[in-house]
Amino acid sequence: MSAPIARTWMDRVAHDLRGPLAPMQTAVYLLRDPRIADGQRDELLAVLERQIQRLGGMIEEFSDLGRAGTGQLLVRRESIDVELLVSDTASRLQARAPQVSWGPGVQGLEIEGDVLRIAQLFHTLLGMQLSRGQPEPVEARLELAGRRLRMTCALHCSGVSDALIASLLTSPHPDPPDDALGLGLMIAAAIAQAHGGSLQGRAGAGDRVELVLELPAGRDASAAGSAPD
Repeated sequence: MSAPIARTWMDRVAHDLRGPLAPMQTAVYLLRDPRIADGQRDELLAVLERQIQRLGGMIEEFSDLGRAGTGQLLVRRESIDVELLVSDTASRLQARAPQVSWGPGVQGLEIEGDVLRIAQLFHTLLGMQLSRGQPEPVEARLELAGRRLRMTCALHCSGVSDALIASLLTSPHPDPPDDALGLGLMIAAAIAQAHGGSLQGRAGAGDRVELVLELPAGRDASAAGSAPD
């Protein structure tokens, strides 16, 4: 991240982190009123819970950026069942469940890595949004490329270009579509790199965006019938 981008983004971080504070302060003020009805109390407590979760997510995202910069993203490595991971991730994305297809030999494949970070990586890509009001789910294709797992995630987003997609892998999203800080793809790329893999993006015809993740395949890759690059 360049110095000018970093300064601009830090100003935005300060603004975004203040965002949850106003509704939280209002809710606390109203909860102090002894005349408050039970129904309104429950609503205010729900506001507090949502804003606390939002603020916690921002802090975690900021913390992950720091860990990525110091090479401390990964804690431990273990075998990860790819099919189980994708199924679990899709179940957590019920509102926009991804459309997943499988190449020969991928189902039953295992990869080695930090399961929490790999799950975070898959959640980012399979639940990807690049603009607000984007209803279409991600279309994902998993296949073997030599001794590597390749996952291609595609969705439609107007006005995309190769330069814009590349910038989202190295710089914060200027207008993130969710309540986060816009670091999702940067952190995803760092997680892939920390596992000896890569995350690249490209723009296709018809406002189609493709993000291509590659990770070293674990055991059973050769037995599954690896495809050449």
